[in-house]
Amino acid sequence: MEELCVKLEKEKNDYFRKWIIEEWKHHNTVDPIYQLRIIKPEEIIFEENEEYYKIVFNNEMIGFIGIKNYEKEIYLYRFYIDEIYRGKGIGTIALNKIIDMAKKENKDISLEVMGENIAKHLYERLGFKTHWTRMVLKINNNIYEN
Repeated sequence: MEELCVKLEKEKNDYFRKWIIEEWKHHNTVDPIYQLRIIKPEEIIFEENEEYYKIVFNNEMIGFIGIKNYEKEIYLYRFYIDEIYRGKGIGTIALNKIIDMAKKENKDISLEVMGENIAKHLYERLGFKTHWTRMVLKINNNIYEN
């Protein structure tokens, strides 16, 4: 099987504002219980330890990975691939590049999976294990709406 050419390219956080909104919209489609409040791109605030990487396939940005880089852990904060490129192995290659980074830095990786996100199967296949479960009792359905 031919090896896919997938690259991660670090970019300034501000570059990803509109992509982050697309990621939030995606989460709203996969998790009917926990709807995220979609804000304007200019309202997104970045923390000092956030790092963002373009996922580049065939010289085109098709998604991104955002991490929070802590002293002993990398928290996979955001992971998004454009819908037409999902299911082709690109996410596996991109995530393995983050895993390689964590190994070089001797850090664990953690993440959260929302709702019925199919990426959960990718994470499990790469060795991630459920550590804790967050449960929600939805009382106010309008709490996250604009």
